[in-house]
Parts: sequence; C-alpha cells; structure tokens
Amino acid sequence: MLDAKVQPHREFLLAQTAGQKLFLTLTVTPTAQARQARPDLSVVFVVDTSGSMREVVTEPTGTTGKTTTVDGKKYEIVKGARNKLELLTEALTGIINSDLLHPADRIALVKFDDMADVLVPFTPATDRTRLLAGVERLDWYSGGTNMGLGMQAGAKLLGQETGSRRMVLLTDGQAFDAPVVEEQAGVLAGLQIPVTTVGVGDEVNTDLLTMITDRTQGQPIDVVPDTDNPQPPAVRATELPQALLGDLKQAANEVVTNVALSVRTVKDVVLERVTRVQPTQTEVARVDGPLQLGNVEAGIGATYVLEFTLPARPAARMRLAQLGLTYQVPGANYRGEVPPLDVVVEFTGDESMAARVDPGIMQWVQQRNIEGLVAQATREARNDPAQAAKTLELARSMTQRLGNGAMTQVLDKAIGELGSSKTIALGTAKTMRLGAKTQTLKASDGTLPSDEDIRRMTGA
Repeated sequence: MLDAKVQPHREFLLAQTAGQKLFLTLTVTPTAQARQARPDLSVVFVVDTSGSMREVVTEPTGTTGKTTTVDGKKYEIVKGARNKLELLTEALTGIINSDLLHPADRIALVKFDDMADVLVPFTPATDRTRLLAGVERLDWYSGGTNMGLGMQAGAKLLGQETGSRRMVLLTDGQAFDAPVVEEQAGVLAGLQIPVTTVGVGDEVNTDLLTMITDRTQGQPIDVVPDTDNPQPPAVRATELPQALLGDLKQAANEVVTNVALSVRTVKDVVLERVTRVQPTQTEVARVDGPLQLGNVEAGIGATYVLEFTLPARPAARMRLAQLGLTYQVPGANYRGEVPPLDVVVEFTGDESMAARVDPGIMQWVQQRNIEGLVAQATREARNDPAQAAKTLELARSMTQRLGNGAMTQVLDKAIGELGSSKTIALGTAKTMRLGAKTQTLKASDGTLPSDEDIRRMTGA
C-alpha cells in the first residue's frame, strides 16, 4: 500500500576520496488501494485564550472613543473589526459545520492561559451542539500563555484515540512554560502525532513553533493581521477559517500514517541528516531506533533528502546502505512494510563521470539549504546587518532559480529592511522563517544552476 524509491544525486563517486557527500532522495507514494482508504480523524484543537487574543486583527469600519482593559493591557474598542479569538471562533464553527467531517471523525477542544482545561473531550463530529457550545466558551477565559500545559492536556486525549490523530495548536504569544512545550513535543513525536502550529501576529516564538513542527513532522501556518498588510506566504487573519479547513482536508487526505525509517549503513558511512522537503519542509529528529517520517498524503506523497558522508573507497560498485520502511493505513486497518531498499553507487577514478549530478535531486538540496540560510541571516541581523544581507542575497538567488516567487518576495522585503533600518522586522522574520518551510516549489529544468554552481553551494 506504500510505494517507495530511492535515487542518489550521483551514480558515480570518486574513488579513494574521503569526506564526499551523498544526497539521496526517498520518495514514498500511497498505492491506489491506500488512496481510497480515508482514515477516521481524531483532531484536538488546543487554543490560546490569553488576554492578547482580544487584539483586533482586521480593519475597523469606525471608532468608538472607548477602551477596555484585559489582563492589565488597554485595547481600543472599534466598530466592524474582529479580534483574534473571534476569528478563531468563526474558523472552528466553520469546521464543525463542514461537510469535510465524516460521522466517525472525532473532535476535542482544549484551552490554555494561566492553566489548561478540556472544554470538550473527544466527541463525534455529528454532535455539533456539544462542540459548538464548547467553542462559545472560549471567550470566557483570559490570562497568561502556558502553552505546554495545553499541549499536555491535548496529548493525553490523543493518546486514547485511534485512526489519524492530529493536534492543531493556535497561539499569538510567547510560551511561559517553554521547557514543558519542548517536553510535550517529544511526547507527541513518540506517539507519532503531527502538530499543526498556527502562529498569529508578530509576538509568537517562531523558534519554538518550528521546533514543534520539526519534532512531530507537522506544519506551520503563519497568520498576520490584515492591518499589517501581509504578503504571501503569510496568511491574512481573515483567511484563517479557510486555512484551518485546508489543514483538516489535508489530515483527511493523509491515508498512510506512522511511517518509520530504519537505516543500516556499511562501515564508516555516516548518515548526517534527514529532511522532508515535500510537501512541506521539516527536519527529521535523530533518535535511537527508527526515524519517524510522519504521515503521507494520497496523490502527492512525500519526498525526503538523506545526507551521507562517505569514507574513501577503491574503484568498485558497492552497496553503502539499506533502508527499511514500516507504515500504517488506518482507513484499511492495515500495517505493512516496504521491501528493503539498497543504496548502491559506483566509485570511479574518472573525474568527468563523478562530476555528473542529478539536477532534480540537487534542487531539493538547495531548497533545504534556503531554510538554513534564512536562520543564519536572522541570527546575523542582530550584530552584523551587512553580513545578514549578503546571506539573504544568496538565499534569494536560490529561490529565484527554483522559481519560488513567494519566498523571493519576502526575502526582498527583508533585504530592504536591513538596508534602511539595519534590522529585520519581527513580522518579516517570522514570515521568512516559516515560509522557508511551507513554500516548497519545484523548479523547471530551465531554472537550475550549473553542476559547478551546485557543487560550490552545497559541497556535493
């Protein structure tokens, strides 16, 4: 029920040369039988109800001249505008009333502020009255941002569920309990439950949300207030309901779950890194035992890049590693494994043969490198804005060659801010970091750099 294939970026490597890199793509695709087996969904929404969720994020139609104070912070009362919590309530109401949900699907709702509470335990999607009543209660609460406690409550609920399980975490601020967040990300990763993080506004801890999605093989959604004139790949606040419906549709489309990868290498061959590069980009956590690759959608499947460092070898054709995959198809109540996949290359003394690289694989490697360059530039901007601009220029050259217009646009904005103010605005930095994970566009052959450029930029 799961097809898999591997392809090295080079068929030939130089003999007697230590330290060479081998990039290998692993592509997995559900079979026709698996694609027809929609899983039953168990989705818990873990919602930030802190005071800042009352901040207006859509354009007002008028002012009242009045203010209100929530948790010690003053907010202006305006006409015709909606705040973060109102938009979220609208989004959840739309999901509950959506025809995307099947009778066997189950929904739960958890809120967190100073503490976490289960507003609705897992409930059949058909019980709309109970679910909608829980959504209405979200506005009853206020306080701080103990995100870890909310994740803990949600993970406990999900641990008792079957089928395709998912957590959707919605927040607009910094977590007061970051160590608990990190701990719960590990718990959810162990349960093989992906987390979709929805960060609203500029105050979110982007590094923390990125850690959660990487550890759990989830995906981030970057939401920017309409009043900030957001640009892609950010989602406008008014588009939050559609974004959450899209995430639910994706969950229903993930027909293969709990994909785990085992890698056995020959002596001195080292697996350095595994990255999912399509449909979204996340780093796969290195753990003892099988590596958790997450879930796979029907139709598009998923692509991973494995990076190996190789020892010196004599001229010969040889196997470097063997891959094993296990998986589940919950909609068919099936557990399976893929026959072992051998990684075989040929070592040669012919430099011209060793110089040939697969451009399709190297564009995935470049895409992976863009995220690293963006993170590097974000750090450099604090003390050396000129160097940060140079780093972003390199990232921009890659996005242009890959035909990634949305990322090129946001990189242009960041470079412009460094030139004018010697810093990158919080909102731009967040959109840039999360966009590097979600804007995974594959280039046409005509936009690729030369083999020499590829080797220079990637060390391949």
